[in-house]
Amino acid sequence: MKSHIQFNSYQKLIMFGLMILIGSCSKDFLNREPLTSVNSTNFFKTASDLQIYTNGLYSKLAPQYNTMGGSGSVSGGNSNLGLDLNTDVMIMQATVTGSLNRWSVASTAPETNGSWNNGYAAIRSDNYFLYHANKNAEKNDGTNHYIGEGYFFRAWDYFNLLQNFGGVPIVNELLNEQDADKLYKPRASRYEVAKQIINDIDSAIDRLHWKGEGEAAMVGRLNKEAALNLKARVALFEGTWEYYHSKKGTAFAATGNDGVDLLKLIEPTVNLLISRHGSRIFTMGGDTDMAYNQLFSQKDASNVDGVFFYKVYDASKLTYSHNFFFKIKDFGHAITNRLVDVYLKKDGSPQEIGLAYTASLNELGNTLDPRFKQTVWTPDRGPQNMLPGRGGDGDPFRYPFIAHQAPYTEGYTSTGYRNYKGAIFAQEATKGETDDILMRYEESLLALAEAKAILGTISQIDLDKTVNVIRARVGMIPMKISAGAGVQYDEQYGFDRAESALVNEVRRERMVELALEGYRLNDLKRWAVYERVINGYQPKGALLEEYLDYYNRTPEQIALDKGSNSALYSQIRQDGYMLAEFKLDPSSNVARFPDGRINPWFKVADFVPGGRGLFIEKNRDYLNAVPLQQIKLYEVNNSTLVQNPGWN
Repeated sequence: MKSHIQFNSYQKLIMFGLMILIGSCSKDFLNREPLTSVNSTNFFKTASDLQIYTNGLYSKLAPQYNTMGGSGSVSGGNSNLGLDLNTDVMIMQATVTGSLNRWSVASTAPETNGSWNNGYAAIRSDNYFLYHANKNAEKNDGTNHYIGEGYFFRAWDYFNLLQNFGGVPIVNELLNEQDADKLYKPRASRYEVAKQIINDIDSAIDRLHWKGEGEAAMVGRLNKEAALNLKARVALFEGTWEYYHSKKGTAFAATGNDGVDLLKLIEPTVNLLISRHGSRIFTMGGDTDMAYNQLFSQKDASNVDGVFFYKVYDASKLTYSHNFFFKIKDFGHAITNRLVDVYLKKDGSPQEIGLAYTASLNELGNTLDPRFKQTVWTPDRGPQNMLPGRGGDGDPFRYPFIAHQAPYTEGYTSTGYRNYKGAIFAQEATKGETDDILMRYEESLLALAEAKAILGTISQIDLDKTVNVIRARVGMIPMKISAGAGVQYDEQYGFDRAESALVNEVRRERMVELALEGYRLNDLKRWAVYERVINGYQPKGALLEEYLDYYNRTPEQIALDKGSNSALYSQIRQDGYMLAEFKLDPSSNVARFPDGRINPWFKVADFVPGGRGLFIEKNRDYLNAVPLQQIKLYEVNNSTLVQNPGWN
């Protein structure tokens, strides 16, 4: 068995593996010197040397979406649509989300865990680079930038471990055969790990160039903005984790730490970004109807305001590039009511979700925060195959499929809520070159608003330079300091009645602005509301009757549709569909809840009315188990690696 730290002999071997010239991070990365031999004594000297090594570390920051299969998730697949599939706001067709359906999951820890093993393998590479670069590199602005990248990567890797496991052993040295005693260090506290991460980020901030300058002028390259954004992200995550878990006395509280000092780091961090970028975010020339949507459809993010870090796809260098083009097709990803219901109306008031649901998709699109219509498909956009720039690609219907309907069997959107965010109006199937946005200014602005709301120091001026900058892009009414007064917050959506109205409204803003970008799971965990949101949840969709009215036609209507009087045609016939193949049957292939909304998982007993719904163990599932292999290895070496709460 191997420890999470390997010896120097392995590090010599890993060096060659990391010299592979990975070109997915930036088109400019393709122009590199060929390598014939490399070792720590004749390498790590010039900026070019350091760039070549760090190029090999970029793949950890985002999956390479270049396969034709897969759901499009955090681990890859054909697009980045499925980043929230492990939460309450998105599901995959009729498949119950396994990571949230843990009624019968035993509390026995697994022998190994890829997140642990891969995390420490990555940290070995980071330490190797930082040791030799700091020791051997020429002292100039270029080498300094790449050393900054090294600190960013190590911070990133420890942050992944923190999110998955909490406190972990900290090893920042380059170990060799004589350092066996350092292999079995005990777990540091989560606060100590967070401080280590912050220290590394500060080292990165000091060295990295601003976006567009120096080494950071290369497209897709890390920069000072990305490091500041990561610092705000880490401080918010750990600060709120310690704050809420301590306040609620959970099994995951950080003893002796309430997170306040971390939350206070956010304001000076984000203010550095504000001093440089002000209120500049992508506005598409003032197009409030599509600016938010099209932010995620840019082929060149290098000059897009507010985009700090992104991954470039060069289709000419890939057998298959990503399929972001297919993000708005019915390939299984389905948004749930948990996202739809949190959108405010255009006047800033919350929706009224009654016992009988009556809101049509077009009604929601016309009355809610404009980001709803730029995130969720609405039928007033017309048949999908008539969208501009797509060359007829797509189905000839204005509503998503909500069940398999022959001969259209590619997939379906089981809740009726189809994604529209990041719609691409150009032929990019299998050869996508739209940049993948990984870090953007809006996240930092929302972190500042949330931190100050929690600390009780937020003012209208703060809202105007954070939340209201974001809202102005779509023409949404500004948030006032009195927002949420009198609102009865439903805690099933992630709100917390023990918190102020403003804290809850900033949470809502985060849910809306960062929807489907992969933040939801960690938000639920750091707010200490994970079980409250998940347990008992039965996902709901759109109003079923609206779909029945569109797809199902009476024999009389079919006869009219075959006639020559277009004034008598049904909507589906007006959309150009001549056949009569479809039959949505509430007694067989679709179902609804008593309130009229689609039940996507109606074939599973736990998800019919009265069923148990989803379940996570509140005293266990906030953190992954430490792998048993590591615990046993520590025991053999007379050391102790403590297991996480709830795991055996």
